[in-house]
Amino acid sequence: MAAGVGKATGLSAVLKDASTLKAIRGAERLKPGDVPKKGVTLKAAEATRLLRSVIRFVADVPADSSPIVVWEQEGSELWVDISTVSLTCIPGVIRVAVKVGCDQLPEPAMITVPFGVGTPEAPTGLVMSSLSRLDGPEVVTGRWTAALTAFTWEAILELASRMCAELGRDATGLPLIPGSIAAGSQTFVVQPMARNDLSGLRR
Repeated sequence: MAAGVGKATGLSAVLKDASTLKAIRGAERLKPGDVPKKGVTLKAAEATRLLRSVIRFVADVPADSSPIVVWEQEGSELWVDISTVSLTCIPGVIRVAVKVGCDQLPEPAMITVPFGVGTPEAPTGLVMSSLSRLDGPEVVTGRWTAALTAFTWEAILELASRMCAELGRDATGLPLIPGSIAAGSQTFVVQPMARNDLSGLRR
């Protein structure tokens, strides 16, 4: 079953080395909450390639349309060029950058959204933290920090989710999911896991 997962997500075709997302042997034996011995480590440049392959889904933009989307809020507009999204890493920090613009800016600006995460040696699960105000032109960060942070956060989670789905399915037949996201020196690290069994929870 795991072999079909790669065809469903298509991420392997984007990578220079498709074996990076090779299906985990024995994934189908993972019980709820189980974690494989090894995670997946991608160079930041490769993570950027994958991120750009899924960013249209995150932005809800059709494949054959313009990569520039326009956000509106209380009469203000910001255009975002999703084709420029990129990902870099330092130990414990993932940085996602994207080009934006508006009428008040003389030229487009690259805005970087940093997320504090764990490291490969000290993972922190899916806990991520960011800034209350991003660095950049005031006309952008004063109004659009929350939207840019939410957009890039969702992009990271979508990327990690698709990477894990590429690795196989658990004992229940469901795709693996991210258990933790971490950053090393220019490396993006995801630890997959089998979904927890929540059937016993009461509403």
